[in-house]
Amino acid sequence: MFKKVLFTIMIAAISQFSFAGKVVVFDHEQAIFNTKLAKKRIEELQAKPDYAQMMAQAESLKADLAALSKEANSKGMTWSAEEKADHRKKLEYIQADLKLAAQKLQAEQGVVLKAIMEEIQPKLEDVLKKYVTAEDVDMILRKQVTYVAVPAVDITDKITKELDKAK
Repeated sequence: MFKKVLFTIMIAAISQFSFAGKVVVFDHEQAIFNTKLAKKRIEELQAKPDYAQMMAQAESLKADLAALSKEANSKGMTWSAEEKADHRKKLEYIQADLKLAAQKLQAEQGVVLKAIMEEIQPKLEDVLKKYVTAEDVDMILRKQVTYVAVPAVDITDKITKELDKAK
């Protein structure tokens, strides 16, 4: 076991010295969803009456849950078993309604986010190819899987700006 670990460490050390190329990190989702187009599409979704109504309903349900919880904290000690059961049932109904509202909102958001990804993905590939060539980049790593990266090697904002320029 020790030999395997030592071997892995040695290979990593050797490969680090043998690879002297330019490495950058990149978050493709952040780059896409920070574009002007994506922000516009999300604003359009939020402006739809149906979506706004679902959001208002979800907020109302959250407020109802908070009120019921507050009521239980202040008066719950004096309630009979029947009153406690009735209160628990109200909580469960509201929680179920809130869960359904959240699922509906997620479904609406999912459709828009998928459409944004499909529209921008081809542009992203072109922008990345041009960036790799222009900046002589040897490797792009996903930002989420890097253990440590200095901010200077994160190209996400640069790519977002290029996506905004791309037609």
